[in-house]
Amino acid sequence: MLHMTHNYLLGLAVLVFSFVFFYVPMVYAFVAIRNQQRKQNK
Repeated sequence: MLHMTHNYLLGLAVLVFSFVFFYVPMVYAFVAIRNQQRKQNK
């Protein structure tokens, strides 16, 4: 039972880590593109 809980927590941690790993570069690229557009507009 404890082993199952540990596996569940480990899977949840991996899921969150993979989500952050994909989400952060997307947000960074989005911000970089917006900053580039803002500089071009000036």
